[in-house]
Amino acid sequence: MYTASFLPHIFMYAASYVSSIFVPVIGWVLPIVTFAFMLQYMESDDIS
Repeated sequence: MYTASFLPHIFMYAASYVSSIFVPVIGWVLPIVTFAFMLQYMESDDIS
C-alpha cells in the first residue's frame, strides 16, 4: 500500500473526487467560456 507521509492527511483522499470536479469543468465550463469569448471577439467591430 502506498503511503504518502510527506503529504497532509486531506490530500491522500483528494484523488477520489477530482475527476468529479474536472469532468464538468472541462466539458461544460471551459467550452462555454471559450465560445462566449469567441462570439464577443467575432461580433466586435474593431477586430484589428
